[in-house]
Amino acid sequence: MAAGHLESLLRRAFPEADELRVEDRTGGGDHFQVTVASSRFAGLPLLEQHRLVNEALAEPLRDGTIHELRIKTREAQG
Repeated sequence: MAAGHLESLLRRAFPEADELRVEDRTGGGDHFQVTVASSRFAGLPLLEQHRLVNEALAEPLRDGTIHELRIKTREAQG
């Protein structure tokens, strides 16, 4: 359930994403890896790309739903 909720938050933040994946790394529902490929990342340094993802997931990060988050981002090919 948590992975689906995180994916919906990311889809809302990045509706133009070519790729968007949320993987539960441990099966426990609190360690995730997210992958986002978005045209919004064009020209942005990696740190800024990751900041945008963290902003999209601010609430589950704050409330403890996410204990660990690994982020992979890239500019969408378009």
